[in-house]
Amino acid sequence: MNSYLIKQAYLSLKQKPIFVLSVVSTMGVTLGALLCVLTLAYVMLIKPLPYPDQERLYNVEHQLISNENAIDGRAFTYPNLMHLYNQQSLFEQSVLMYVDGGVITSLPSEPMVAISFITPQWFSLFSAKMELGKGFAESEKVNSYNPVAVLTYETWQNKFNGDINVLEKSLTLSGNNYRIIGVLAENNIEAPLAGAGFKTELYLPWDYNSVSERERKRWGNDDSGLIYVGKLNKQYAEYSKPQIDQILTKVVNENWQSKVSGHDFFKNWSIVLETQTLKSFIVSDGERSVYLLLIGSLGLLFIACANIANLFVSRTVERQQQLAISAAVGASKTQLFRNILAETGLLMFAAIILAQVVIFVGFSVLQYYLGDFLPRIDELELNAFSFSASILLLVLLTLTFSHLCLKMINYHALNATLQSGGKGSGIQVSKRVRNFLISSQIATATALVFINVVLYKDANELVNQPLGYQTNNITSVVLALPNVESEIKAQKLTALKAELLAHPKIKKVSQAMRPTGFGTLALTAMETDNRYTVLGKDIDDQYFSMLKQAIIEGDNFSAADIKDDRKVMIVNDVFAQRLAPNGSAIGFKFKNGVEVIGVVKSINMPGIQRVESRFYYPASLARNMLLIEQHQGQIFNRDEMISAMKSVDKKLSLFTFTSLNEYKDRRLFSSVTTAVTTLVLAILTLLLSGLGLYGILNYSSQMRRFEIGTRMAIGAKGKDIVSLVFKDNAGALGIGLAVSFVVLLVLYLGFSDSLNTYISLELLPLFILTVGAISLLSSLACYVPLRPFIKNPVIHALKGSE
Repeated sequence: MNSYLIKQAYLSLKQKPIFVLSVVSTMGVTLGALLCVLTLAYVMLIKPLPYPDQERLYNVEHQLISNENAIDGRAFTYPNLMHLYNQQSLFEQSVLMYVDGGVITSLPSEPMVAISFITPQWFSLFSAKMELGKGFAESEKVNSYNPVAVLTYETWQNKFNGDINVLEKSLTLSGNNYRIIGVLAENNIEAPLAGAGFKTELYLPWDYNSVSERERKRWGNDDSGLIYVGKLNKQYAEYSKPQIDQILTKVVNENWQSKVSGHDFFKNWSIVLETQTLKSFIVSDGERSVYLLLIGSLGLLFIACANIANLFVSRTVERQQQLAISAAVGASKTQLFRNILAETGLLMFAAIILAQVVIFVGFSVLQYYLGDFLPRIDELELNAFSFSASILLLVLLTLTFSHLCLKMINYHALNATLQSGGKGSGIQVSKRVRNFLISSQIATATALVFINVVLYKDANELVNQPLGYQTNNITSVVLALPNVESEIKAQKLTALKAELLAHPKIKKVSQAMRPTGFGTLALTAMETDNRYTVLGKDIDDQYFSMLKQAIIEGDNFSAADIKDDRKVMIVNDVFAQRLAPNGSAIGFKFKNGVEVIGVVKSINMPGIQRVESRFYYPASLARNMLLIEQHQGQIFNRDEMISAMKSVDKKLSLFTFTSLNEYKDRRLFSSVTTAVTTLVLAILTLLLSGLGLYGILNYSSQMRRFEIGTRMAIGAKGKDIVSLVFKDNAGALGIGLAVSFVVLLVLYLGFSDSLNTYISLELLPLFILTVGAISLLSSLACYVPLRPFIKNPVIHALKGSE
């Protein structure tokens, strides 16, 4: 293609700014959105992890299998983790990781930081890049108890002001003093082993993890903070996943069975270990979201292309005189194609340039809003993949639209077009092509709108479901306590509660963790020996009244229950039904001596639909968690909390200070994002489809202008013309709806396991509503182009067809 053709195409397009703006803006934004999602999919699903031998890295999941052969838990117990670490031989390198948080008390601001307790192989396994100093080495191996620390680049900059002499400093955390030996580089990519939302700020040796000495010896208590990653030995590279799982399971299960043989609760229970490639483990939670975004962006691109095809059809019709003149002076069909290709290529090139801007903005939006939910999102950038995809789309779309325009041209009829002055024998789009464009738009729009409506319904129900407890004006507080006897801790906390209750802004204080925090505990019934693994938490006598969680049977805890640590519990109505299906659970006893004294109404976790069995037991007076309710309209802030703490004991530190509404919003963020995104996609789909259908049907009406005028001249009414057009397009509408139904059916059959949670009879009205909306949209697209013919005198239609 020579520069002359490009120059001519530019000059021609310069005369049609609205056409250029429509094509470039529509395709630029749509392509930008698609390329943004494609790059995200590439990074998450295809791009190798930035670690050596990433194909040999595996995450190990610990499954506790009950006597009913059901998975009771998916987290390691501490002794099982350590046994695997010390006894396995499949992995040439293994890494242990425990995630927690802590307060750096040696800094004036006493900041809370996210901590990863790791074994020294972590730095070599993940090829950690250092800005200063070094990572952990053999001197920090398990049981060496060498108090050193490595900072992340952000922690170095934000907490230590980028001090170049930071390696000469130390920090204090939980009463221990750690010497700083290294700072990770700014471009170091952390493996998101604890989820996309966890960003490590400080690395400490494994020995100093916050698991208590008691829990380190408990074979039945699992902990979701424990993580195991190993690099498979090359000699086992040919082993299948079942073989690897079987070998690892044997290492742990046989030892565990011997350790719990004296516990009746674990009779006929077992341990199963399952491996998963590290890449699959990291991206597993985000795969569904990526595929949904891909489906949505591809659907929008298809609809946008159909709309742009209509514009190119109109543009080709408009250029028939110019094309006829070119043909008359000897231009071949190939030369005409090059002419069209130059103009189309310029438009698509401009659209791709705009798309790059949209991609850049899209990356920033995704990283800001979804950084805590989608793994590897920090790796998003304009890269070779996005550039290659842009070039490929540029070429494909340019050729597609150019060939569409060329197929409209009857080269041998162009001379007749010139002789007729462009009237009556111009370029036309066949009815078959028009029907295909209508049917494809209807099919795509119906399928996309229905999928988005279903997802919106599900997400909206989660967002608006009643929680069963109060969140307004309540703040959750976690304290970092000095390492002293439990009785002294209890005295300090009792004094702190009194100090807080004396504050004019505070209405009530409860010694308990936030409502969404539960641990998994095992219970055995006294009379029946039935075994239960249930979510439980410790609370005080003020908890239920503060949260307005109703006691529906029996009694609440008393102050004496808390003070004397009595063996009583309160169960929710779901657990009560399991304990006593045909009667009252009050008085039900367990083998540990605990008795049920009350039944409380169940709560819903934000963002989760299922209601689970739960129980509550008296909290220790030394419990380091508080709930603080403020008076209506009052705000008790972090600084005021710190002031109250320091007035009681200067050694008390604030670990977290977060409102219950903030916790709720965090847990609902994914559902809110889904609801907003699907609603926007549904509206955009309807809007683009409506414009596309209008463009096709308006063109069709203009082609039949003389026919319509003639029918009206001999007595046809407006409703007759509308009925005629509706009947002519009913077939295309029906085909489109049928195709959409088939597409949805294929999706359901192909992904039934994943979609079962969404499929129910309640979707039938939604599908009918979707079909109704698309049908109404199609009807409007048929009617609006006919209004000028119906409302104006017949002569206007006949004059325009001369």
